[in-house]
Parts: sequence; structure tokens; C-alpha cells
Amino acid sequence: ANPGRTRAPPHHPPAPPPHIGSHNQNPGQPERTRAPPHHPPAPPPHISSHTQNWAGTDMVPTMPTTASWGAVGELAASRHGVTSRSQAAQHGISRNSVAQLLRRGYLIEPAPGVLVVVGSAPTWHQQITIATSAGRATAVAAFRTAAALHGMDGYECSDSEPIELLATSHRRVALPGIVVHRGPIQPSDLHTVNSITCTSVARTLCDLGSIDPVHRVRMAFEWAWRNNYSLDWLQRTADRLHRPGQRGTGVLQKLLVDARLHERPTESALEVRLECILEGIPGLVRQHSIHRADGSLVARTDFAIPAVRLALEAHSKRFHFGPTADAHDAQRDTALAAQGWYTYYVTNQAMNNPAALRATVRRLISQRADSNSDVAA
Repeated sequence: ANPGRTRAPPHHPPAPPPHIGSHNQNPGQPERTRAPPHHPPAPPPHISSHTQNWAGTDMVPTMPTTASWGAVGELAASRHGVTSRSQAAQHGISRNSVAQLLRRGYLIEPAPGVLVVVGSAPTWHQQITIATSAGRATAVAAFRTAAALHGMDGYECSDSEPIELLATSHRRVALPGIVVHRGPIQPSDLHTVNSITCTSVARTLCDLGSIDPVHRVRMAFEWAWRNNYSLDWLQRTADRLHRPGQRGTGVLQKLLVDARLHERPTESALEVRLECILEGIPGLVRQHSIHRADGSLVARTDFAIPAVRLALEAHSKRFHFGPTADAHDAQRDTALAAQGWYTYYVTNQAMNNPAALRATVRRLISQRADSNSDVAA
């Protein structure tokens, strides 16, 4: 009707981006940009380490929060992150659920039937728990591993040492770096340390004598005696397990005979080492008490040769270093010298050359004998 006018083209609003709905839920309000839906990354197909990064980050998957898994998780937490398929089944977790947890990377199975929670600390204690769990209740920590668990002198927790088990059956423990000893176990021979079942102190000492040199077993034995483990209990255990020709129990029986002669335990592992080096020197006694003429105590020395009034002290950093210790040692040395005694301190460095140390002590004995003869004359 109006050929001179140009008609405007019809207005069509621009289409929303693909991730934004075309319908504005709030008329009159500006359209909000919605964040794209979040899909967590799929777990890696295989996890070879408890601490492997989760999807390229330092995070590990969060365990399910079901009540049944919570009970098993609490059990695993009390056992260094380790549980088992049988324990999971007892708490109502099916085999399919366990398989799903394994596939999704929540668990690993280092040995058949043994489950480890991903993200738990891969400690030495965890490795022992895995090993004993792989033994299906027929294997316990024993020998050097049990000695380290108890904290015996001469034995330390070490990832470089194989884990040693004592098993009552011939079931194979399918794990690398495990040494399995076979033998009978009685309930009285068992103890629990840090939620790990292991042999008792007495049984461990009996077993150590069959694999380690006497001086190392003596260090562990002195630790037990020093920590008030009953000599009678150790004796009964050794006698019960002893068989003719059996070395391990024989070593412990000999140590018990010596202990009753000595009457007192040593006060440190360094003293045990020194005693082993000086073994056989005539007149050597341990923990010797020195008194004045009126009966009052002057000092008790680590070792002594009373015939020549020679005192020998294991010079450890724990007891003989620092201003207070130096002052105490000087005061005691003066008191001993007033009674005609000479004190010789033996350092850990000197013990690294046993032959030279024995020669030095023998020379001191000779000098003291000559000195005492001159005084008597």
C-alpha cells in the first residue's frame, strides 16, 4: 500500500548457546549462564601403588559411606589400612560390591583375599599386616620381624629386611620378600603388638637363637631382662620347646644360666656389646657396687675388675654427654679415685676395633697390678 516505505525484516531473538535452555525460567530477569554439567574423571584402570595420584591430582577416591562399608573401613583403619574379603562378607558386603570397589580404585588386592584401602600409608607395619593376612590365620610375625615389633635391642624396623613369619601349615604365602618358617604355635606363644599378631617375647628369643649369632641374641635377651620380663617365664618357655640338638632354645638356656650368675642385667645395649668384646678376661664382673669402709655406696660401675680396682664404663651419648652428665662423671671419678680405683671410659668408636680394645684393657690390668704391688710394698 505504501510502495515507498521499506518494511523491516521480522525480529527473531538469537538462539541460546547449546548448554543454555531456551526457556527463561525467570521472565523479566536476564538469562543466567549455566555451568556445564560436571562429570568426574573415570578412575585409572589399574593402581599399582596405594599413593598413586588420582586422575592427575594428589587426591585419592573417597570411600563409599554405606553403613556396612563403614564398619569394615573402621576395622581396616585399626589394622594399618588392611582388611580381607572374608571380613567384608561378615559385614554384609557382597563379592560384587568388593569387585566394584577394586575396579573403581578404592581398594587393591596385593594377595588373594587381602584388601588394602587406597590412600592408606604404606608403612612397614602395613606390609606385615598384609603378610600375616595372606597366611589366612595360620601365620604370625616371628623371628627378626617379631623382635623388631617388640622393640628388642639389636633389631629395628626396616623395609630393606624381609618379613619373617611362623606358620603352622604349608600354605604358600604369595608375596615377594617374605620368609616363612614352619613350626608349632601354642596360644601362650602369641602376643599382639600394634594390632599385629606375633610371637611372644619368650618364643621370639627361642627362635632367634636358631638363626642369629649368640652376641645378637644376647642383646635381645638383656633387653627383655632389663624390661622386667620374668626369667622364670623365659626358662619355662625354653624348656617346653627344647628338643635334643635344638640350637635356638639351647642358646636361650645358656643365657639364662649366665643371667643367674650375673644377678643383674646390663643397663644398655652398648654395655652388652662391650661385655661381648671383653668376654674371657679374668676377673671381669658386671654392675659392680663399690663401697667405702663405712659401708656407704660410692658408685656402681658398668664393669669392673675388683682385684686391680679397675672400673670400665660404656661411654654412651645417652648417659655420659652434656654439662650435667660431665659434672656427675667427674664427681664420681673423684670419689672412686679416693678409694684407689681408676675409671676407664670405653666409647662406641673404640668398640669398632675389638682386638685393640682388649689389648688396651689387658695393658691397664697389668699396669694396675704393678701399681697395687708398689703400694703394698
